[in-house]
Amino acid sequence: MKVLSALSASLLLFTYTPTAVAFKAGDFKTCSQSGFCRRGRALAARAKDNVDTWRSPYSIDGQSVSLASGKASLTAAVKSALYPDINFSLEVHVHEDGVVRVRMDEVGGLKKRYDEAAKWALIANPSISTQTQWKVSASEARAVFGRKREHEIVVDFKPLRVVLKRDGKEQVVINGRGLLHMEHYRNKAVEEPKVEAAEEGAETQEVLKVNPNAWFEGDAEDAHWEETFGSWTDSKPKGKA
Repeated sequence: MKVLSALSASLLLFTYTPTAVAFKAGDFKTCSQSGFCRRGRALAARAKDNVDTWRSPYSIDGQSVSLASGKASLTAAVKSALYPDINFSLEVHVHEDGVVRVRMDEVGGLKKRYDEAAKWALIANPSISTQTQWKVSASEARAVFGRKREHEIVVDFKPLRVVLKRDGKEQVVINGRGLLHMEHYRNKAVEEPKVEAAEEGAETQEVLKVNPNAWFEGDAEDAHWEETFGSWTDSKPKGKA
């Protein structure tokens, strides 16, 4: 009887086990529904159409390169030809376990980006290598590391490009195709009211505004200040970043 009771209970539990519900595709954005993704793909398309003349606007000021004393850490100031007044920084760290960490962020902008994900993902920050030395020239910085010195990290200054090599062969390349774009925080420009003609009947001439950055960013403002998905609208008071 005990065996039958246990079997009956098991069958009853199995009968009432809820069925797993599949995810709803409509709950997740596709690329066409995400402004960030659309802008990235459009940028890649412009680069492909102008492959012979395309060049990344980001570069490193060689005079700004700084090396941490006794550690394999490099920091440098990054400038964008698109927005000369906006400052960016680059950090490259070679860890003791051979992992290379590259970080880039806006400096002194309207708002500080959230960058504390490591506190939630790591028990402790990885140790920086003290056995790796950087060599800096006028056009690049490089460091060789690994048990057999088989790894190399190269930072090209103009245009900005970071390459990780193994046995002389490129394995990982950052900004290899010139598609890197750090969208900085900004204030929305206020449109100036049109000035009417001083005399009645006088012709007015409309001045066309030319966007000098259109070759890289495109002419249209795609989800720069707000974005809607389903019934939700997200406001972006500091711009598309």
